[in-house]
Amino acid sequence: MKEMSEPIPKRFGFIYEKYKQQMPFIIYAIFGVAFYLLLIHQILPQQYEVKIGTVSKETIISPITKVDEVATESARKRAASAVEPQYSKDEKITENQIELIDNIFMDARRNILDTSLSEKEKIDNLRDLIAKDLSSEFYLKLVRFPADELNTLRLETRNIVSEILFDGVKKEELAEKKNLVDQKLSLSDLDSNARFIVRELARECIIVNEIYDEKKTAKIREVARDEVEAIQIRKGQIIVSAGEEITADQYRKLAVLGLLKEKSNPGSYVGLTILVGLIAVLLYFYIRRFHPKIHEDHSKLLMFACILLLNLLSMKLIAIGQDLNWSTLGYLAPVAFGGMLITLLLNVELAFGGVLVLGVAASILFNNESHVLFDFRFGLVAFISGAASSFALAGIKKRSAILQAGMIASLTSVVPIIAISLMDPSETDVNTLGLSVVFGIANGLFSAVLTIGFLPIFESMFGILSPLRLLELSNPNHPLLRRLLIETPGTYHHSVIVGNLSEAAAEAIGADGLLARVGAYYHDVGKIKRPQFFIENQINRENPHDKISPHLSKTIIVSHARDGVELLKEHKIPKPIQDIAAQHHGTTLIKYFYFKAKQDNDKVLSDDFRYPGPKAQFKEAAIVGICDCVEAAVRSISRPTPARIENLVRKIIRDRLEDGQFDECHLTLKELDIIAKSVVETLQGIFHSRIEYPEEVTTVKGVKYG
Repeated sequence: MKEMSEPIPKRFGFIYEKYKQQMPFIIYAIFGVAFYLLLIHQILPQQYEVKIGTVSKETIISPITKVDEVATESARKRAASAVEPQYSKDEKITENQIELIDNIFMDARRNILDTSLSEKEKIDNLRDLIAKDLSSEFYLKLVRFPADELNTLRLETRNIVSEILFDGVKKEELAEKKNLVDQKLSLSDLDSNARFIVRELARECIIVNEIYDEKKTAKIREVARDEVEAIQIRKGQIIVSAGEEITADQYRKLAVLGLLKEKSNPGSYVGLTILVGLIAVLLYFYIRRFHPKIHEDHSKLLMFACILLLNLLSMKLIAIGQDLNWSTLGYLAPVAFGGMLITLLLNVELAFGGVLVLGVAASILFNNESHVLFDFRFGLVAFISGAASSFALAGIKKRSAILQAGMIASLTSVVPIIAISLMDPSETDVNTLGLSVVFGIANGLFSAVLTIGFLPIFESMFGILSPLRLLELSNPNHPLLRRLLIETPGTYHHSVIVGNLSEAAAEAIGADGLLARVGAYYHDVGKIKRPQFFIENQINRENPHDKISPHLSKTIIVSHARDGVELLKEHKIPKPIQDIAAQHHGTTLIKYFYFKAKQDNDKVLSDDFRYPGPKAQFKEAAIVGICDCVEAAVRSISRPTPARIENLVRKIIRDRLEDGQFDECHLTLKELDIIAKSVVETLQGIFHSRIEYPEEVTTVKGVKYG
């Protein structure tokens, strides 16, 4: 974690020096004003003396969110009445009508083919068999129709009737559906007699097959009622605009919101001003008396005020979501967040005072269901959870303790919530209690998450160094470092030495030495994927690069930076360390394989044998890259002397400088000179003999790649 150059107040230069003596009062004044603005809309609502039919002199806005029961019920009735009557189609009716058509044509065929019967007898027989109110002309045309063509009429009639009945026929639609027969027959190629027979029989066979379903209709209407959300008079909603005549509905809403009164009450605002002023004064004397060092350190005093206001803002945002359905949302107020931050960054005693103030604020912010200024249920729970989490973190210097403190905050929220519900069971049902407990549990965990998230921000903004995270990552028992040691022992040893060189060099120029050291530990973790392809891990092993092409070797070597970033992401290592792994080679040339490829082909381009980058974007990444190259190169000197080491170090730095590798990290020439001196000093006594890098490579054995 990088430290800012200086605490925030000192950056205002002469302005800060001019008002240095008054700075505490300015900080408390800003805190008081912000505190007041965050609470102003939560105090008792102003009440109005109005009547139906009169013109409002001002715009009246709802100060709270509340369900409008009358409007909700009206909307539900409208939704229910909008549901059309539901019908159930009886498929059995359709089947019966189709069967009837088949039987009619079967009887007609039998009678027509019976030569022993006269035409009149045939008609009479069909009348008795069909028993339908069909015309005499229908029967006459039917018995005179050729028997071998009756099947065509039957199929046409079946098709028309089945299509119409399939769509369903309601009682009120019966005449309309019968008229569809003519429309469908207009597309038929039947002659006039055939059309007459089909038309009359089809119209007669079309009957009602959809019946009104009272239960289904009632059920759907009930669903429609339930789907209508409760209509709320929302906080900030305009009830009456200035100059508008007040209607009965507006008057009713004002009554629901409790805004009707003979005269308004501006004293609530004055009262809040006095209350906020009193809190600010008490904080002033409390810090001055019991925490004089913080009182004199304006940076820490400002940080304390910022933490309180940030916590108040988070509670304000939560309060926006509080309504009748979420009436106990106030138990989610993350007061423990402020308590834990103050404990970690300042001290636990000051945190106790801070959570007391935040508890009072929670009582005001979450009182929108009551007609009193304070709802101490939320204030009490907030104070207890905040104080408990603060005490849990007292003297703790490990970040893992933040989650433990969050769990303690959750537990100490749930206990008073249950106690309050037991003391006043009439106000709490089982569902409300369950939701309240969930909010209480989420409170502590939410506070812990916020603390973990905002802790590095405050550390950075106010110049407070906290190398805990980097120290945790430098632990050799970290899973990734453990893998590096076991699977690539040569790389691990190389990384440790690079870490020592990098830390010393970074500190020499005022950069973050710890970040450089930890970044160096992880810069080559990508070699875990293919350890045997890197010379430092080829102990008594055959070099696999001897059997593959230089281009393939280059691809394998280059990939270790990308593989390293992927492993670091997988293990959730912070971004700066990922950047060091990605940038420590920049876009440098892999000379060994470039010269090897050039032996086979003089037209090989050097750009084809460069790392893809990016170049180092910050000083620590550039330093790790220098030390990585230096550590490998120094081991190749057969007869190392201080002069030869220094010449080699400066040559490496000069080559990188001329290659443009430092163009994006703002390293100055003076800093590069200091880095060279620091690296040379650190190398004394820690290097050992290693095969020397030739100026022009003619062999391919015994060289470290990457």
